[in-house]
Amino acid sequence: MPVTIPQGQVYLDNASTSFPKPDAVAEAVAQAVRIVGLTTGRGTSFCEIDPDDITVKVRQMVARLINADDPQRVIFTYSATDSINLVLFGTLGEGDHMLVSPLEHHAVSRAAHHLRETRNVSFDAMPADADGRIIPERIKEAVKPSTRLACVSHISNVSGTVQPLRDIGAELKRLNVPFMVDASQSAGCHAIDVKAMDIDVVAAPGHKSLLGLPGTGVLYLNDRLQPAPFRVGGTGIKSELYHLPPELPVYYESGTPNVLGIIALESSLGFIFEQTVEAIERRHHELTARVLAALQERPGVSVVGPTDPAIRAPVISFNIEGYAPKELSQLLAEKYHIAHRGGLHCAPMAHEFFGTIKCGGSVRVSPAYLTPDREVEYFCEVLEELTD
Repeated sequence: MPVTIPQGQVYLDNASTSFPKPDAVAEAVAQAVRIVGLTTGRGTSFCEIDPDDITVKVRQMVARLINADDPQRVIFTYSATDSINLVLFGTLGEGDHMLVSPLEHHAVSRAAHHLRETRNVSFDAMPADADGRIIPERIKEAVKPSTRLACVSHISNVSGTVQPLRDIGAELKRLNVPFMVDASQSAGCHAIDVKAMDIDVVAAPGHKSLLGLPGTGVLYLNDRLQPAPFRVGGTGIKSELYHLPPELPVYYESGTPNVLGIIALESSLGFIFEQTVEAIERRHHELTARVLAALQERPGVSVVGPTDPAIRAPVISFNIEGYAPKELSQLLAEKYHIAHRGGLHCAPMAHEFFGTIKCGGSVRVSPAYLTPDREVEYFCEVLEELTD
């Protein structure tokens, strides 16, 4: 029996940006636009919402989320890419070496290639198993005397592979290599503990599982790394200086920040703490198992990445025999009204690793905590129709 096509969209593209947002986020943003002069550290606020107070509070909330001791080491950026670039370009110099996972997004891989071309920085992927999970006890094989940093995407935006951060962090600490985590697909939905996992740097966007707005990002830096600033300009304090004030976080926050995005993060982080990261992660495991099972029972379907839902997130890429990824993606969008992502997902390293680069990548669906069950059921019905 043909499936009933919805009039609106069925949203399964949370790996790109989360939707829907919690109601409180929309309400906070609307209120802020109406009554707040959207700047911080550059004047006096007389309204009921004080951007300076909220900025301090959100730093504390992010620190709590990742179990960091010092909220002043939480820096606001404009995206995870912005955070990652700040660290890579501010840390790596002529002849340095970097370690990466084999599944990196272009936020890391393009930066690494650019640094290789401009600063003679080299990089190598750490040894991994068939699912793309780094093998901690083999990391030492890739370390060189010039290794200055290791960067690992916590959850692949292609395969959903979840990296064993605790074991990786322990081994990198033993090898004296600073550890940066790209938490683009995990911050807000998977537990991150910078102390227990020996993490030196965390980069995350505000608009994915942190449930906030595009144009916001956060960066946590411990005192082990001191990258050069990525931008230089006004900070709102010590205006008599012609160089940047050395204090954190303003040392890395030149220019007017995205205050509206920070206000949104206050509400979205409040929602996450109310629900708990543990409950969100459990829901994600349930969604992963459900979608994987539906894919695996259909003929002609191949899943990219781990088949065990315990070691992956609900970022699920697949192909169907007889369809090119581009063709299947167009069909899902135009006929079935499913918001998803097709192609290489800005992560050709991952597609090279899994052997899907030559066919043009894969189709990715990514349900999340606020995805209605009916939308997941609808996708499963569509999948059945396509593979009958």
